[in-house]
Amino acid sequence: MAGKFPAPSWATETPHAGLALEVRRGERTLRRHELPPGPRCFVVGRQPGVADVVVGDDEAASRQHCAIVPRGERLYLIDLKSTRGTFVDGKRIRPNEPTQLGGGASITLSDAPPYALVLVGLPAPAAPAAPA
Repeated sequence: MAGKFPAPSWATETPHAGLALEVRRGERTLRRHELPPGPRCFVVGRQPGVADVVVGDDEAASRQHCAIVPRGERLYLIDLKSTRGTFVDGKRIRPNEPTQLGGGASITLSDAPPYALVLVGLPAPAAPAAPA
């Protein structure tokens, strides 16, 4: 990948305040990466200056490993054809296919990661309105 992964045409600005990825090993939080309102895409990877969330201490991570992309109130994760794959809650996702994320989603950058990236601050979806 030459430059930074561009936001897909369907992406919208992030409407949520307080979104973050917490780097966790077990129950212990090692650090926190804030995802501010506004951007249409957050790249996760090892390459400083290109990745918005730099995971330089994860040798399994690709330079541009995956991207978190908002669309309206929802967030999607896209594997950017990473070498070792991207996993959400233990399940490998397909490269270049958006996968919807829920609050508390656990993202790992290989099948044997040193830690997990946990999405925090995403509000629960509104319950459907009761019929009148």
